[in-house]
Amino acid sequence: MLPRVLFALAVIAVAVDIYAIADIALTARNRLRSLNKWLWIVIVIVITPIGAVLWFILGKKKKNAADGPLGPDDDPNFTAPDGETARDRITRLEEELRRLDDEENMPPDPFLDDPDQPGPDKP
Repeated sequence: MLPRVLFALAVIAVAVDIYAIADIALTARNRLRSLNKWLWIVIVIVITPIGAVLWFILGKKKKNAADGPLGPDDDPNFTAPDGETARDRITRLEEELRRLDDEENMPPDPFLDDPDQPGPDKP
């Protein structure tokens, strides 16, 4: 029974070490507290059960909420990336619709809609 428990603990320790090494490698340099990445990797490998715990507790700074991405409600560029206000957008869209309506009400172009010319549906 004891060898199984020791084996399970060793597997867990190795998994935590692998996770810690991957976390060290992917952490940005500006979030490191005191030591560089290579030294932290050496600490995690040499002091296997304790090195990973030290990394998670002492290794990197906490991530600030201001550093992360903003939500759509907090980001002014999300709703209007070109600086256009909602009122300006509505006015622009109404003008486009008015122009499209005017195009539909125009008389047919005699060069495009010539009844004497053969077309796809005329022989």
